[in-house]
Formats: sequence, structure tokens, C-alpha cells
Amino acid sequence: MTRTPWRRGRRVAVAAAVAAGLAAAAVLAAVVMLAGHGGVATAPAAASAAGVPAPPPGWSTVFADGFNGPAGSAPSSSWRYISQPAVRFGNAVTETLTSSTSNAYLDGRGDLDITARAHGRQWTSARIQTTTPDIGAPPGGELEVIASIEQPDPAGGLGYWPAFWMLGPGRWPEHGEIDIMEDVNALSEHSGTLHCGVLDQGPCRETFGLVSGLLPCPGCQAGYHTYAVIIDRADAADESVTWYLDGRQFYRITEDRIGATVWRAAVDHGFWIIFDLAVGGAYPDGVCGCTTPVAATTPGATMRVAYVAAYQTG
Repeated sequence: MTRTPWRRGRRVAVAAAVAAGLAAAAVLAAVVMLAGHGGVATAPAAASAAGVPAPPPGWSTVFADGFNGPAGSAPSSSWRYISQPAVRFGNAVTETLTSSTSNAYLDGRGDLDITARAHGRQWTSARIQTTTPDIGAPPGGELEVIASIEQPDPAGGLGYWPAFWMLGPGRWPEHGEIDIMEDVNALSEHSGTLHCGVLDQGPCRETFGLVSGLLPCPGCQAGYHTYAVIIDRADAADESVTWYLDGRQFYRITEDRIGATVWRAAVDHGFWIIFDLAVGGAYPDGVCGCTTPVAATTPGATMRVAYVAAYQTG
């Protein structure tokens, strides 16, 4: 497949399909939580009243949101909307990102909904991110960031691009980006990516990034599944980032792959947590070999987030 770069926010990655089998996913009531040095999975944690699972034994919650509130209201003050006009450069998305509760809103049943809407030939959608970039793994410890998400399920999905990701403050890609979940074109797939170093190659092969490739995600458009990443700094000489779908590891990158100096700049600090639903762009375009969205792309599909949490140990 021809590699096609794309950018989300300030980063570029590659559209690459990788065939791999993943086991059928657990439903929300049986969410598998992750913990332990090296990304060892634990038994499911108990859910709090807000619907956010309690941290695994030995871990503490440093951020959590169960998205409770009146239907149609904005998410809590822990988040801010990122407004941006439609552009066709960088990640080449076509939607206008708004701060409207028509695009990102609480559904009144404990979900954050992000909905892509069409207005004639124009599209609007939303991106929200935490107000401060202070969610990171402590020296000598670990950080898990996890969310329960139902991917959009439009009848015509060409151009849909939901994402759950983390972005470091400062220069991109030097100060890091961790894409926990991206899917395109409503294919019920997912991918994970780390961005680091410098543009034009470098240890993270920018502008592509170190990417898992698109992997099967059975049922991810039909129900809620957990997407997670663990940043492991328990051993300063052997740090790693590991990606999980429903508690099963599918991708891992270690510090020695890119070198200690580049790693420290990209990983060893705090991040913003971000959710967004893009429409069109070089990632979906590269996968379908077309320019998205197309006339048959169905507006009004929604990315639903039941909760997001960050747990820390060490």
C-alpha cells in the first residue's frame, strides 16, 4: 500500500493496513482494566457511582470523567473546546471544529457524544481536550489512560475519523503525541501511533510516526470497547509505551528503539487528553484511495464516550 501522510492537530502519521486477529471485545459491564509493570492485565475493577471504574489495586486515579450532566450540556470545566475553521492542509480535514453543543455534548445518560453534521456541502464537528497538559507517568512509576468508546456507525462512513489521543506541550513532533485509538471510514478498525523526534524521518520515521497499522476491531461500531495505553517508567533504563484493546496488548514501543534523549523529550512529561471526530483528511483518503467525504457519506453519526480515566502508580 502506498504510504500517505496525515496530520491531526500538529502531527502527521501513515495510513497502513496490517492484518491481525483480535479477540471479540468485552462489553462495558465487563471492562478489563490494566495494571502492573510491563502492562500486566488485572481483574475488572469495581465501578464508581459516576460510572468510572475504580483504579486497580495499588494505583490511584489522577483524572476521571464519567460525563454525567444534563442532556445537551457541555462537558465539565475539566475540558475545553478547540475551535478551528475547515482547512485542507496538514491533516487535510474538511470539517469546521466548533464549540457548539450541537457537535459535542452530554447525552444525559452518562456519555459524551461528538457528532459530525452536514450543512449543505459543509461539515461541522468537535474536538475537546483537557484544560492542562499535566497527565503523565511519574519517574519510577506508570500511567494508564483508558476510555470506553463506541465508534461512529454511519450507513456511509467514508471520511469519518474518530480519535482518542494525547499530545505533549511544546514543539511537534519533538514533545510527543500518543494516538491511543484512530479509525477511518467506519471500517471497524483501529490503530495506535507514537510521534517523536524531528520532521523528515528521524527515529519515529516522521512524518509517518511509529504506527501499529490498522487492525481489526470487531464490534467496535456496535458497542462500547476500551482503548488504553500504559506509559511505563518504572525502570528508567527500560521505559515503554504499550497499547491495549479491551485489555489485550496489540502494540508496544520501547525506549531503546528511539534512544534515550528523544524518548525523554517525547514521553517523560505531561500530556493533554483529547477526543475528536474529524471528517475527511489524508488518513481516510489514503485508505480508500479517494477524496472524502463523498456524496454518499452519511451525516449525523456519533462517537460516544462512556468514561475516560488516568491511573498512576509508583
